Amino acid sequence: MRFGAVVFLSLVILAVSVPARAGEADVLASIQRNYGGVRAVNATFDHSIYWSVREREEKRSGELVIAPGDRFRVTLGREVFVSDGTTFWQYNERNSQVVVRNFSDIDAATVPSALLSSFLSSRTFQAEPQRNGTVNFSWSGDGAVIGDGYKRIDVNVNRSSGIINTLRLTDANDNIHTYTFKRTEFDRPARNDVFQFRAPRGVEVLDMRDE
Repeated sequence: MRFGAVVFLSLVILAVSVPARAGEADVLASIQRNYGGVRAVNATFDHSIYWSVREREEKRSGELVIAPGDRFRVTLGREVFVSDGTTFWQYNERNSQVVVRNFSDIDAATVPSALLSSFLSSRTFQAEPQRNGTVNFSWSGDGAVIGDGYKRIDVNVNRSSGIINTLRLTDANDNIHTYTFKRTEFDRPARNDVFQFRAPRGVEVLDMRDE
């Protein structure tokens, strides 16, 4: 699973182009205000993957904290991804290992700033208002897969608040990745240590930064 392409996709809806219909521009403007990179974002979510070949579903929960300056902390099951804008840590509890990299060495396609400008720029989404006060934005490649590996994307957004409720990604192998956001808050100050990572005792640390 590519880091970033699953969690941070919720932040790139402002790059979506949709057919002009009354009211939809207001929804997109709300999304831009919420997820445009200026406001801090705190969210908890449930994540499921349906493996089409095995006909099996895996579930886990996660937490997301994002602040301006490419700072973030993402917990997804037993994995943790942290950046303070200079250093990037990836911790896998199952492997008892932490990999440390320079933030500048991370694939640009996996960080919020790059996703905002390019991840969805080649797609045109269709908007469909729902009776429950939400809007569904959907894109289908009709079987074609764009460079990020997905051939269908569906996003459900609260019409009045511009908060993303669910995100569903269908990859090239027909596996379905679903993110259900249970709580989303904006501009809540983060603790000073949120964007730092201290390896637990006994964990192997692989420092990939240049000497």
